[in-house]
Amino acid sequence: MGLVLIIGCIDEIDLDGTGGGGNKMVVQGQLIKSSPSSVRIRVSRTAEFSGRSLPTAVSGAVVILWDNAGNELQVPEVEPGIYEMEINDDNSDMSVETGGNYMIEVVTSEGSQYQSSMEPLKPVPQADSVSIVIVEREELDLNDQRQLKQYLQFFLHTSLVANESSERASLRWTFESIYRVDETFVPGPGPGPQTCFVSRGLNFDKVVVFNGNEVNSDRLDNFYLVEDELGFKFALGYLLEINQHSLSKGAYEYWDQVSQSVGLSGGLFEATPGRIVGNMSNKNDPNEDVFGYFYASEELKVTRFVTPDEAGRPEDFCSSPVFSGEKVCLACETIQFSTKEKPDYWGQ
Repeated sequence: MGLVLIIGCIDEIDLDGTGGGGNKMVVQGQLIKSSPSSVRIRVSRTAEFSGRSLPTAVSGAVVILWDNAGNELQVPEVEPGIYEMEINDDNSDMSVETGGNYMIEVVTSEGSQYQSSMEPLKPVPQADSVSIVIVEREELDLNDQRQLKQYLQFFLHTSLVANESSERASLRWTFESIYRVDETFVPGPGPGPQTCFVSRGLNFDKVVVFNGNEVNSDRLDNFYLVEDELGFKFALGYLLEINQHSLSKGAYEYWDQVSQSVGLSGGLFEATPGRIVGNMSNKNDPNEDVFGYFYASEELKVTRFVTPDEAGRPEDFCSSPVFSGEKVCLACETIQFSTKEKPDYWGQ
């Protein structure tokens, strides 16, 4: 298992907590302490579509990051509705440090001003390891026939207290899986079969959080995080990347509300019942409903590599005579989110 601090990114969650209704402001953002540090903010408005509230990007806004010393940093728009930048000594006098307090301000092209409350940047505890278990369960297939499926489950072992803190942390995790694809050998001239590594987000339909203040221990062991169905993705090795964030009291309460709402509605992409309270507001109109949350944290990246033997040696997709001639097995770079660059910690 490898442990490093990295830059994080915002979850692409189409969730505003309005329970329906359009043209409502949604601002989701995070400041991540790393090397370099980074800030990323997503600004959108809800648009009513077939009974669901879907986001439309808000472009042309002025987005500013503030610290408690009065330093400010304008964050550029890198794609419609996404404002993002790395923060280092070359482009900012702002210091991104644990124990500091930060907020964002968003001024739309129409002149509306939105701001978050000040958020403390929390240190993140160190994780020790990730263990795995294979489970089987019966599920109904598309024809309502019972089918036995296998899943590989991941369990985390981590401290709840960061080195520079005496408090138990409240944590949130996001996940990304990476698997390997080897192209089919085809006789003839050319470079020969290539290898690609394909990244996929995992567990997008759930929010995984834990309140360290609700336990009497400084450790969290055998905590179930996520699972993935066993199959061809595990045939040549599989890497799970776990992003561990430490949340303020307000950030934990927000993501806990999101988690509970997901349970009621059936998924992050369904309409959410009730209002999810965040820390964004209209500076000049406190009665306007504004949704979303801005928070700050260190980010710990925990990795767990699963060998083919640990996964029970499932069949490789491109080694099968049935699929070896498929386009993805002849040109693996055509697979979405694939790269020929081997990920850090592959095989570790």
